[in-house]
Amino acid sequence: MVIENFNSNWLFYNDIHNDGEHIVQLPHDAMLTEKRLPGMKNGAAAGFFPGGRYVYKKKLFGNPEYKDKAIYLEFEGIYMKSSVYLNDVLVGGWNYGYTGFYVDLTDKLRIGEDNEIKVIADNSQTPNSRWYTGSGIYRDVNLIVGHKKHLPFHGIRVITESIEPAVLRIKTEMEDLTGCGISIQVCELDQSGNEHFVAEGTGADCRIEIQDAKLWNAEHPDLYSVYVRLSENGRVLDEQRIVTGIRTLKWSAEKGFQINGKSVKLRGGCIHHDNGILGACAYKKVEFRKAKILKEAGFNAIRSAHNPISKSMLEACDKIGLYVMDEAFDQWKMKKTDYDYGLYFEEDWEKDLSAMVLKDRNHPSVIMYSIGNEIADTGNPDGVKYSRLLSECCHKYDNTRPTISGINPVVSVMGGAMNRSNSSREDVVDPYKEAENAQATASLLANMIATAAPFISRWMGKPKKVEKLLKPCLDAVDIAGYNYADNCYMPHHKWNPDRIMIGTETYPQSVAERWQMIQENDFIIGDFMWTAMDYLGEAGIGVPIYGQSKGGFNRPYPCISGGCGVIDLLGHMETEGYHAAIAWGQYKKPYIAVRPVNHSGEDFFFGTWRGTDAVSSWSWKGMDGRKAEIEVYSPGTYVELFQDGVSLGKKELRYCKVKYEAVYTPGSLEAIAYDNMGKRIGNQILKTAGDQTIFNVIPEETTLKADGQDMTFVSVELTDDEKIVKMLEDKKVTVCVKGEAELLGIGSGQPVTEEKFTGNSYTTYLGRMGFYVRNTGKPGKAEIEIKAENIPTYTLQLEFE
Repeated sequence: MVIENFNSNWLFYNDIHNDGEHIVQLPHDAMLTEKRLPGMKNGAAAGFFPGGRYVYKKKLFGNPEYKDKAIYLEFEGIYMKSSVYLNDVLVGGWNYGYTGFYVDLTDKLRIGEDNEIKVIADNSQTPNSRWYTGSGIYRDVNLIVGHKKHLPFHGIRVITESIEPAVLRIKTEMEDLTGCGISIQVCELDQSGNEHFVAEGTGADCRIEIQDAKLWNAEHPDLYSVYVRLSENGRVLDEQRIVTGIRTLKWSAEKGFQINGKSVKLRGGCIHHDNGILGACAYKKVEFRKAKILKEAGFNAIRSAHNPISKSMLEACDKIGLYVMDEAFDQWKMKKTDYDYGLYFEEDWEKDLSAMVLKDRNHPSVIMYSIGNEIADTGNPDGVKYSRLLSECCHKYDNTRPTISGINPVVSVMGGAMNRSNSSREDVVDPYKEAENAQATASLLANMIATAAPFISRWMGKPKKVEKLLKPCLDAVDIAGYNYADNCYMPHHKWNPDRIMIGTETYPQSVAERWQMIQENDFIIGDFMWTAMDYLGEAGIGVPIYGQSKGGFNRPYPCISGGCGVIDLLGHMETEGYHAAIAWGQYKKPYIAVRPVNHSGEDFFFGTWRGTDAVSSWSWKGMDGRKAEIEVYSPGTYVELFQDGVSLGKKELRYCKVKYEAVYTPGSLEAIAYDNMGKRIGNQILKTAGDQTIFNVIPEETTLKADGQDMTFVSVELTDDEKIVKMLEDKKVTVCVKGEAELLGIGSGQPVTEEKFTGNSYTTYLGRMGFYVRNTGKPGKAEIEIKAENIPTYTLQLEFE
């Protein structure tokens, strides 16, 4: 089959508030075209973005070569309730917004003339999620053309049967092979993507030994191409290429989680599917960038929270070397919001779960399947039944990976007593009219937890009660996932010595406290913090409040993001990210962070998902003489801090952290780390920025492909001439693009803002902002002017070839 990208030049319009038709390129997030609504129901959870109903149209010419061919459209993700029409005839669609699907156009196209493809994405029924979902066709679309007798989509399994010697088993799950033959070729992929033949075989169930095989793991993500060809009478009818890795998985309480026979501890982070200032758009280049940032931050594993991850992100994790826990659902029968997947679960769960497994099973990065997150049903008998059914479904399509469920005991307890069956999938909701009289509310889950507050500490302090309630559900999966319940690890192990455990959701500020326990106990295989990267929606759960010591779950409009990521919306690592990396042994020197001196002496409230607001800066203009609270994170045993060369004392590290106080004056701070023998092992110096302010512009690439899809991210910092960032001198920055590029998205890490990601200007936050630019499809150059008041204009040149 020939696969052709089908992303370009779609006609788009809003079907509820029609403001005209526009030409768009996919992936496209229609939610970013909407006006944010302070009063919308469940507004904080969605970042105050409303839903809507959207129409996409595109012409597909019925090429005479298509006659007697099989023709399909693959939609990798549409949010949500999609319907696909060919010449106004319904030919397909899907309810769940995170599952890819195929539409069969075979023998339906009008040959020799234009055909209209129309897609309706109906996300008007809101609230339907606890976070920002995006809307519309936010992942790739592919046109697939080939012989009518072809290999089944996702119908080829590549299994590593052994590694000593390396043996691949390639199973082609094709119902009718009458008169046909299967041939297989395996090629090694080098770092440049070039292929080198290594082995071949034949048959629908073929075993091939690979000599001198390079095994895949996070440290050495070596890949192979497996070509499977279907032939008839010596003529090749179809071919599929599968990029995979050679690696084995084993898991047990005695030896933990083993990859290629070696125990691995998962340094994990949860991520949502959005890409910050680009909304939900799953651009291949941006998903690769996300994976690279996570890997460089010290993570070796991610959990897709709380829905199937994109194909592009899986490809990036394969190549970069990140282990993936792919997660299917955030709810089963019991809903968490009025119109969420709970409306469709009983009807659709099997096809959605099997689609996820079939998508994943040849990707070496995928190491386990999560059947659900904080599922309220786990507090009642239905939860036991579905825990077993969903786990069995995963094993039916792939028995080489374990299943897991991320269980929050509090949600299970509260969920067992609640009923969310009062909404209909046929309700029609205009979010703009709804917002006129509605009060913004948090999600059901947030309200449940708030309501349950008096019971939380009582339950979490009694592991035996947790075990009694949840044992049947935990026993139904291969690995027990605990959300915010690490106090259960040791007592539950005593009662269930064969149980394998992992923290599927944990607080980032306490990673260092848990990590020693994880390292010392094989039955605890790792930890996934909430959250690795900041995300849109669940607005404000980690955004500091100043001037008061109490606060709620969310923050009011115009808060737009969770504000709880150890990496911000642009990809910059925050203090808690360095703390975790130091605890994991991935960052080898001290890291100095200073609580905002401009808020010195004020009351504050961080919320549950943030442990510090300190930033790595000693530039606090106008704050001379105020108290500065300094945090130093470091490997080693001791740290000594110097202010302008004068020691503020040597202190013993506790969980990789010490604190100091000083009076702020411009100058310098230096932290020196020592081991337990007093040997110096590293240092960091912070200096106050000078008076002059200039742009420090950092494009991640300057030479790109002229294919209409290649793009790059450009970071913009306000600095002095030594490139020291000025965190208190934020300015509005305007970006003007000329030539063969277009501005794709612009923004900052600011979690509280009314600025749009779709304009051409944005205010820096803590001295930084950034933007994405994409090629127009033509070769040539682009000139980008970056301007702000009282700062010299910066001109950036990009080339497209």
